[in-house]
Parts: sequence; C-alpha cells; structure tokens
Amino acid sequence: MKPLNRSLSLLLVLLLSACTSMKTPLLAKQPATTTEQAADDETAAAAEDNPNLPRLELTPQIVYGVLASEIAAQRGAAGSSAATYLDLARQTRDPRLAQRAAEFALFTGQLKDAADALALWMELDPSSQIPREQLFITMLRSGKLAESQPLVEDLLKREPQRAPDIFVQLARLTARQNDKQAAYALVNRLASQYPDLPEARFAVIAVAAEVNDDASIQREFDRLAQIAPKWDLPVAWQTDRLRRIRLGQAIDFLQQELARRPDAGLELRMAYPRLLVGAKRFPEARTAFEALLRQNPDNAELLYASGLLAYQLRDLAAADQRLTAALQQRHPESDFIRFTLGQVAEDRQDKAVARQWYESVGAGQQFLQAQARLAALDAEAGRLDQALQRLAPLGQGEQEKVQLAMQQAELARHAKRYDLSFRILSQALENWPRSPELLYDRALVSDQLGNLGDAERDLKTLLKEKPDDPQALNALGYTLANRSNRHQEALAYIEKALKADPDNPMILDSMGWVLFKLGRNEAALKYLERSYSAMQDSEVAAHLGEVMWKLGRKQDALSLWRQALAKDPDNETLQDALKRFHLP
Repeated sequence: MKPLNRSLSLLLVLLLSACTSMKTPLLAKQPATTTEQAADDETAAAAEDNPNLPRLELTPQIVYGVLASEIAAQRGAAGSSAATYLDLARQTRDPRLAQRAAEFALFTGQLKDAADALALWMELDPSSQIPREQLFITMLRSGKLAESQPLVEDLLKREPQRAPDIFVQLARLTARQNDKQAAYALVNRLASQYPDLPEARFAVIAVAAEVNDDASIQREFDRLAQIAPKWDLPVAWQTDRLRRIRLGQAIDFLQQELARRPDAGLELRMAYPRLLVGAKRFPEARTAFEALLRQNPDNAELLYASGLLAYQLRDLAAADQRLTAALQQRHPESDFIRFTLGQVAEDRQDKAVARQWYESVGAGQQFLQAQARLAALDAEAGRLDQALQRLAPLGQGEQEKVQLAMQQAELARHAKRYDLSFRILSQALENWPRSPELLYDRALVSDQLGNLGDAERDLKTLLKEKPDDPQALNALGYTLANRSNRHQEALAYIEKALKADPDNPMILDSMGWVLFKLGRNEAALKYLERSYSAMQDSEVAAHLGEVMWKLGRKQDALSLWRQALAKDPDNETLQDALKRFHLP
C-alpha cells in the first residue's frame, strides 16, 4: 500500500461519499459550484449502494482530523496519522477511515496498529476480502501464525482459487513465527488438503526448514520434482538458504535438482557455476558456463562470465574472444568489460590495443582506473610528466583525490624519482594531514630516501590514529630493523603486528629479518621460510638467502637467489644482498 500517493482533495471527496448528511452551517452558507454539486450527487449515490457505509454528519472534528492527518503524513509523520484515523474510525464506524488507518500503519511498519485497523475494517465491511487478506499477512509478519488460523482457513474456503498465493505467503513469512513447532503443525495440516499443489509443498519445505526437519524437506523436493519440474522458486530458495549455511552443501543440492529438472530456467542453471565461483572452483565453473554457452551462444551474461573466468585462469585468447562478444551483445557492464579487455591486452604485451580499450572507457566507475592505467603506460614509456599531468585534474572528493595522489607518487617511485614522489605526497598531506594512506606511503618513500626520522615520524603519527594497525606496526618495525640498531624496539612493533595478523607473509618476513639482526638465525629461518612459501617475493628471497648463507647453506642461498633474479632481475634488495657477499 502507498497511502501518500493519494491527493488530499481526492481523499475528501471519498470521505464525503460516506457522509451524505454532513452539512455543517459553515459549509451550508457557501454556494456549491457545479463540479462540487456533481461530486455530491455521485458520492451520495455510492453511499446508497453500499449499506455498510454509515450516514454521518461532517463535524469539524472529523474534517480537522482528516486534514491534520494528511498534512502530518506529507511531513513524514504518518505514524501519528494512523493513530488519528483509527480513533476517527472507531468513533464514526466508517470502514474507509479504518482502511486509511491501516494504510498509514502498514506504511510505517506499525503492525499492531495495522492489525487493529484491519480488524475494525473487516468488522465494519464484512463483505470486503481486502482487509482479511491484509490482516492475514500482517499477523504473519508479526509472528502470529497460530492466531491467523481462522483467517487463513476462511480465505481458503471463500476463495480456493487463491490457495497458491496464500501458501506462497505462508512460505515467505514462516521464518518470522515465534512458535516454530506450532507453525510447522498448522502449515502441514493446511497443506495436507492440497497434496498436488506445488505452492503447498513449498510452504511445508519452508516450515520444515525452521525446525530442521531435513527428511521432510527432501521428501517435498522429491514430490516437487514430479509435479512442478519447471517451477524454479523453491529450488532457488533452498539453494540460497544452504549457501548461507555451507556453500558446498548448496552446490551439491543444486546439482542434484538440476539433474532431475532438465527444463529448469536459465537463471537457475546459471546459479550453479556462480556457486562454484564463490567456492573458488574456477575450472569447474568455467566448464559449467561453457556448457550453458553452447546452448545459448548469444547470451551476454554467459559470454561475460566465461570471459572473466578465462581471464582468471590466464586463458587470454579465450578471455579476449568472450568479453568482446559480450560487449557486442550489449552487456550492461560495458565499461568494466572494456577495462578488463585493456588488462588482457596488457598481459598479452599489446600496449597499443590496451591503450585503445582504456581510452574507450566512459565516465563512470571504471573511468579513474582506466586513466590510471593509461598514466602507467605513459610512465613505462618514459613519459612520466605526461602521466602525472593526465591524473592531476581528475577525481571528485577526498577519497578519489587521495587515491590519485598515491597513484602519482607510485608512478614517480617506480621511475626512481623518490624526491618527486615525496613532494607529491607532502602536497596532498597539506590538504589531508590525517590521511593514513598518505602518511604510510610517504613513510615508505622516506625509507627509500634513507630518511629514517621522516619515516618514523609519519608512521608514529599514523599509529596515533590507528594504534593497532598491523600494516603500520610492521612498517615501523621493519624500518627500524633495517635502518637502525634499535632492534629490540623493532621486534616489539613486529610482534604486535604479527599478533594482529599472524599469517601475513610480509609480517613473517619482517619477523625473520629482525630476528636475523638480533643474531637468532635458526628462529629467523623458520619465519622466512614460512613467508617465502606463502609469497615468493624477491625481497623475501634476498632475506632468506642471507640467513641460509650465514647458517652455512651457501649452495641453497645461491640457488634461491638465482631463481629470484631470473624472475626479478632489477630488484634492489636482491642486488644489494649479492653485492654484500661479492657475488656477480
């Protein structure tokens, strides 16, 4: 119900239809226009046709109550309007005032007042089915299924053709019932009268789920597979329910149901590979999407999903083909597809095609990312100034401006323009001095410039705002371990970071490195090995190799460094380690 959509003037005309004798002295003294007279004639005729409408005198109290309620509702106080209308309905015994009270109460979620108004409306106009249906639903929403039993039985008796809708409402609102067992017994009793009605079987499934009766759920799904193999709603409902409990169980259930529902809708069949994606079973998900795509070769959503999965699995040619086809089929995520195709082209080392895709991304959520990639391509080509100028005028609001400053600083850092990177971050911090992201990035640049004091100052400022942030704690501990002799102090920061995030490979690396600085080589080795097994990073390889060398495992260290150099020949930390040991 949408009570606020009705105009005040129309409401008064409707109200007058119940009040043919409402001629107050104030109204009687004013001449009626032709239109007003016609309205009076029509409303009077309507009142005579409905014996349930009372003949009332339009008192100032009624007029004021209606006007005040409508104005209050327009000003956002529809709750008080419901109470006023309910009071007027009780005084006048007019069912339309009870109806209006119910509308406002339902609109504002006042279920008790709504139930009172609907019960009064039903009492005053017993021939109307609307208040019965609304009262039934309101009682279900209030968790009072047992109290609604006479209503639902009466509805089923009066209008048996409405049974499907009634049972769907029962299924939809069973979770709100306070007495689960009573609800289960009642729905089973009602549904037993409709053994071949799919909606009745669905209602039983819903209440059985509330009392964990898995045997009944399975039995009803077996029945539904026979009598309603093309009705997807119950299967989708149960799949979503199981997904929130245990994803693997949802996958097994849906696979079983699809096997015996060959005519299931495409949306339900697409739910299966989507669940597989959620479980990170990407090869299986791709196979399932490809099978659906063979049956629906022009479906934009299937082309999109299979293209993204192909990219996830590094099948770049298939990703390019599928995503291009999805774009041709006008998939709504067109700019995201263009951006992803740019990434595919970059991965295929086709920078020119990548630029074309990024430049085709329009204004929207992907625009800044596309411009950032174009700036990165400019910087890689040696055009750092052009890259920075591209990003400078972009962004709306603090969050975007901060992110763009960080991207500009990162481009300068990659170009080994550490002084420029520091200036960019410092200028941004003049506008947003408490930004933790800017403080963190500037600390990293200060470290690269060898400015321990600046790095320490920024990280401690950050930690005043976020004292338990593991990333900042780790950065400060690692910087102190690497740039000073304050190794015990560094250890304390890293221990705190590791306690907050015990499996983070970067923090494990820091712990190994500070232990190495403290001469605890065996303990250091364990942390560094854990770090490298989780993340084969060149810097970790440099640290791990150095510990191995100190422990006499020189061949292991050389082998590890050679592997890391093959992947990342320009890594500065790795190069420094080799120089310290006078290795080529």
